[in-house]
Amino acid sequence: MGKIIWIASYPKSGNTWMRAFLANYVLDRREPLPINELGAFTLSDTRPRFYQEAGGRPIGEIDEAASVELRARAQELIAAARPHDHFVKTHSLNGAHQGLALINPAVTKGAICITRNPLDLVSSYAAHFGMTVDQAIDVMDNPGNSTIDAHHRIFTLLGRWCDHVRSWRDTEDFPLVMVRYEDLLEQPALAFRRILETLGLPVTPDRLERAVRFSSFRELSDQERRDGFSERPPHSGNFFRQGVSGSWRTALSASQIDRLSNAHGDVMRELGYL
Repeated sequence: MGKIIWIASYPKSGNTWMRAFLANYVLDRREPLPINELGAFTLSDTRPRFYQEAGGRPIGEIDEAASVELRARAQELIAAARPHDHFVKTHSLNGAHQGLALINPAVTKGAICITRNPLDLVSSYAAHFGMTVDQAIDVMDNPGNSTIDAHHRIFTLLGRWCDHVRSWRDTEDFPLVMVRYEDLLEQPALAFRRILETLGLPVTPDRLERAVRFSSFRELSDQERRDGFSERPPHSGNFFRQGVSGSWRTALSASQIDRLSNAHGDVMRELGYL
């Protein structure tokens, strides 16, 4: 039985980009992995079949509360789904909800936590969830901010952006590597190399360069335009929108910048965003 290596982030922070890189690197692809095959490489902590098996009843009979109760067992089944350690996507806060742990440390090998400047994140978050930027600012400062799976009633607690970051950064239950979205943009080969080394994976320069190229924003967005992307919400535009940092300087008003900075300033300063 394997264990889980979490790929953790607040939504729209680079989780899919990280999954694409790791898939192309680990599988040693000679051509880019189709983005619609990412789900075969990295499972998700909201994959319905694991909750159905954990609950012993049809997924349609499992509501939000039951999905939280079943999370620990579902994660045991996710870990056991492969004989080796493997990557699993999550947007969950690494904490508890109604007294129940949301991340099961017993089946966790480690985690990669990706952070993104909330000043840039907020516009992508708003477009992804079909809301205004002002609404996104509000929900990103809501301790109860959560999502429900689009097809089933599987609950994910996000919480406030700053609390989400702290919950992963401060864990002592398993090894963790933190990486900023901005560093992935500025020096992708260096940032991805550090992740591979931290995970104990051998680093081959040619293989690294190829995986970075095969998971570039241009490659991923070109694939989405050509083939669509199964993970794109039906109400949103392109899943891969811009792939840049710093656009907040023209995208946000002064009051919006102040609201985000006041809500999350301590963590933003720690990460070099202020």
